[in-house]
Amino acid sequence: MKINFKTYKKVQNLAVSFLMMSSAFGQAQTVSNQERPRIIITADPELDDSNSMIRFLLYSSDLDIDGLVYASSAFHWKGDGKGTKWFVPSREYSRFGTGICPCESWRWGEDEKFIHDAVDAYAKSYSNLKVHNPNYPSPEVLKSKIKYGNIEFDGDISKDSEGSNLIKAAILDNKPGKLYVTAWGGLSTIARALKSIQEEFENTTDWEKIQTKVARKLVILPSGDQDDTYASYIKPNWPKLDYREFVDGPNYGYTAPLKASPENAKYFSADWMKKNISHKGAFGELYRVWGDGKQMVKNDIVDFFGFSGVTAEELKKQGYKVWMPLQPKGSFFK
Repeated sequence: MKINFKTYKKVQNLAVSFLMMSSAFGQAQTVSNQERPRIIITADPELDDSNSMIRFLLYSSDLDIDGLVYASSAFHWKGDGKGTKWFVPSREYSRFGTGICPCESWRWGEDEKFIHDAVDAYAKSYSNLKVHNPNYPSPEVLKSKIKYGNIEFDGDISKDSEGSNLIKAAILDNKPGKLYVTAWGGLSTIARALKSIQEEFENTTDWEKIQTKVARKLVILPSGDQDDTYASYIKPNWPKLDYREFVDGPNYGYTAPLKASPENAKYFSADWMKKNISHKGAFGELYRVWGDGKQMVKNDIVDFFGFSGVTAEELKKQGYKVWMPLQPKGSFFK
């Protein structure tokens, strides 16, 4: 397992991930007594983040988890519930030419709880997980780590949130070692935590000491700058931060099955997924595959992955933005 936890997202080693998935359903894992890296996950409700959260929890025996935080991004944001409309040029909603936005929210379910759902599945699997590794944290501990970050609007760092406060407190505490914080979605919650630290200390005699502490301690693990807050705030104000965007190696994104080598193609197939993942317990039931009949948000025009028995042209006529070839029902998508 690489220390660069970006591997838990779009670029993690697929074979290792799947083997770890299988281990939760009956195959023993090796118990490691080494010091566990301290980590906070921030994630938006994208299909791949939902699957990544499941995979991540299967690694939780090897990690010191400080937070599981809902985040927004250019692709998912909740809105403030007050009718406020939001628009940022060149975002997903404008690229499709739909004319939908400015809008009150974008691709965010009314009762979005994908992190809670993953932890609930973990709770159902916990007794079996503990058999293979006693270091798995209790479901109650994981539930206590779930917080909502800056989810109202993408790129908005104008106010604190439960999630940003959790990150801020972790950055400022005196626990030894690095603090790894992922950005599977946008970085606005992380940016807000840093901005709150800056606002508190910038005009004090402790500012230089705080800057040094943060630079030495915090490691940001992004899946790109999905809301521009790294470019607009973090990099200009915290230039010495350790920012590790994974750019090399295999990319197991949505189009991975289309690029798979002949020897690896079987790991993306419906048969392999059914045998090893999608029909295996609570995690398997939750894990998303092609044609599973599910959508993260009802009528989401970008989410066509749950459909089966229809053609791309038929989906387009229904208003869906089909940007890659449809795959066999039950096969891996990310």
